Amino acid sequence: MALLQNVQFGWRMMRRTPGFTTLAVLVLALGIGANTAIFSLVDAIMLAPLPLAQPQQLVQLYETESAPGNFPLTGPDYLDWQAQSHEFAAMTLYNYPRDMNYGVKAGAPERVKVVPTQANFFSLLGVHPELGRTFQEGEDQAGKNHIAVVSHNFWESHLGGDPAAVGRTIELDGEAYTVIGVAPASFRLQPQTMIWTAQDMAAKALGPRGQHQYSGIGRMKPGVTLPAAQAEISAIAGRLAKEHDNPDIGAHLFLLRDRLLRAPQRSSLLTLVGVVGMVLLIACANIANLLLARALGRQKEMAIRMALGAQPGQIVRQLLTEAVMLALAGAALGTGMAWAGVRAVVGLKAFTLPQYNAITINTPVLAFTAGLALLAGVLFGLAPALQLARPRLNAELAGAGATAGAGRKRRWLGDALIMAEIALSLLLVAAAGLFIQSFVRMRSSAIGVNPHQLLTASVTLPDKQYATDEQQRRFNEALLDRLRGVPGITAVSDSSELPIEGGNNGYITLQGQTARDRALVESTLVSTDYFATMGIPLTGGAGFSAADQQAWDNYDRLSAAPADLSHLAGLNVIVNKAFADHYFAGKSAIGHQFQRGDQTSPWLTIKAVAANVAIQGLGDGAAYPQAYYPATGLSVMHLAVRTALPQAAAVSAIRSSLAGLDAALPVYNIRTMDQVADDAVDGQAFQQWLMSGFAALALLLAIAGIYGVMAYQVAARNREIGVRIALGASRRAVVAMVLGQGLRLAAGGIALGTVAAVLTGRLLASQLYHIAPTDPATLAAAAAVLLAACLAACAIPARRAASLDPNQALR
Repeated sequence: MALLQNVQFGWRMMRRTPGFTTLAVLVLALGIGANTAIFSLVDAIMLAPLPLAQPQQLVQLYETESAPGNFPLTGPDYLDWQAQSHEFAAMTLYNYPRDMNYGVKAGAPERVKVVPTQANFFSLLGVHPELGRTFQEGEDQAGKNHIAVVSHNFWESHLGGDPAAVGRTIELDGEAYTVIGVAPASFRLQPQTMIWTAQDMAAKALGPRGQHQYSGIGRMKPGVTLPAAQAEISAIAGRLAKEHDNPDIGAHLFLLRDRLLRAPQRSSLLTLVGVVGMVLLIACANIANLLLARALGRQKEMAIRMALGAQPGQIVRQLLTEAVMLALAGAALGTGMAWAGVRAVVGLKAFTLPQYNAITINTPVLAFTAGLALLAGVLFGLAPALQLARPRLNAELAGAGATAGAGRKRRWLGDALIMAEIALSLLLVAAAGLFIQSFVRMRSSAIGVNPHQLLTASVTLPDKQYATDEQQRRFNEALLDRLRGVPGITAVSDSSELPIEGGNNGYITLQGQTARDRALVESTLVSTDYFATMGIPLTGGAGFSAADQQAWDNYDRLSAAPADLSHLAGLNVIVNKAFADHYFAGKSAIGHQFQRGDQTSPWLTIKAVAANVAIQGLGDGAAYPQAYYPATGLSVMHLAVRTALPQAAAVSAIRSSLAGLDAALPVYNIRTMDQVADDAVDGQAFQQWLMSGFAALALLLAIAGIYGVMAYQVAARNREIGVRIALGASRRAVVAMVLGQGLRLAAGGIALGTVAAVLTGRLLASQLYHIAPTDPATLAAAAAVLLAACLAACAIPARRAASLDPNQALR
């Protein structure tokens, strides 16, 4: 009953002061809405269980080598793990996504993402089809594996959402596949995958031992722990290493969820949680100051209540009820803002966080928002409530409350809250500055190529039509020749990988070393004019010649049949500067030789040294040792076209040149090299964009808070200021007095914020690129921004104080 009365009275108070209520609700909506939006990400990505059967039993399987890191599985090793393990109920193998040609749509071929999997892939994960069925035992054998399960999105966008699509035949890379089922829309483990096909699981089809190219997932038996599973697979891997004379091979297992959300992404999310928490604290400090200001007008009301018998506890409960009602109203509005914000953010291309659970405002998020609103209401309502619950009855009833409220004891809490707002705002502005500088430095880091007027595109040759190296070689050369003949195209080349977007690696053995001293080196296959087209400088030698290409073509023909080719000569390679510095520090690498693969491989001679090119993303990814090999028979061609033509005209030339050779082949991933670089930093762009937005919001709230407190204090000191002016104080002196008070608050807040930024800076160190988390220039710039904001916020109250009429103030 008492609670209902408090709510009714609180509702009347909210209606009586619509301006105050609107401002308070809007400020709280911004703070609570930001927290709701970020918590929806945290809930979907970090807290909610994977939408799979018994997800805590699922582990991701990796192999290890002498080189650092974790590697994909080799087919033979996986088959042995599967056969010899007792701690696992089942294991499944799947390949990495492949771009395949999908039929013809609207007269143009299209690329789709396809993942070949073992037949038990869906059953092991506990995924049930929306329509039809998934793969059954034995359907991952040659002759039975031309079947496909399509994603829900593919079913809707390409098959019209027709239930009769199950049983229909689709064409992938010129081969027919029968659609047997549609995966549920909730299956987001591989969000880019459009089609799953059955992988041929024959040992011969999975490739040789040592060729890392597959992913694996295991389901531990109930009661088995990750350490126990790790110990068993490590023991199996150790036995296999001895049997096959490869002591470097090992195993590493991770819980599946830990591999889906990588450490940098987890750190980014937790940082955002801290940021929005500080935004809410700033909002709460703002509302607390607003309530303190409003308390000036309610002192006599509370004094009368207590004189009539109200107890302090009743006053506190009433005021806390009003505060919580404001917080719940802000939460309601903030939830709507969060819903719209999440929909907008998740749809951005720069949003790179995993989405295996739908990111939405669901029941757990609403519960979090309601709890947060209650906590915020108590947080910002408690101090004003306690202050109003202890009025000085005689002074208030005598009409002196206004003067008393302006005293130092009544102002210290508001000043402390403002300094806390400034300190928190400085933290956020400094963090945003660090992330912006980190992003700019990473984006502007050396790609290693000249991106000006450089267009890239990809073409994949289907195995059915281009089964042999010779067929692929003829097609590669014909397409490059056609493009070279296009007016406006000055250079063209192709390669097995594009810069920045990763690649393949393999072991090499330097001359004078043994097989035990093998080193892992990135390898890229390129056409002869690759370095000229890309604008990659060469030192100490020349690029590949036609003779180099011919020698490698001959080697490719000979290597088709197993043989000892170590006697072959004349095979030249080009290595990057990181390779030369690592293996020949202080000496010339040119003329030195190495083998790749086993001892039957030919010795390769280093012909030249190329500048480093970014491999695994921008930044420090350029530091890997890399070797380039001439090749013209690529099944996946990554074209590089340097042209003075407008992009649309260059794309048209590529399409027409390709159509002249094979109209059924699509060209895809058409981007400038600058766009390739932009794609590589999408995740960092998303983080710095959010950080900047929240820092701007915090700064706006801080300005509003400072303005509100200064306006309140000027209003509370009207009589004092009137007396000063009447006694001869100049307008300038009054402005200086108000600004000086604001600057003292700003100085205290900036000092606190700077100390906090230095102490907490190390928490951001792992997320920054080539900038210290305590960078003095950034901290100084943040302090300058906060100081300017404080002066701007104090300007209007200062002018109002200077224009005060002393006669009116004294009356």
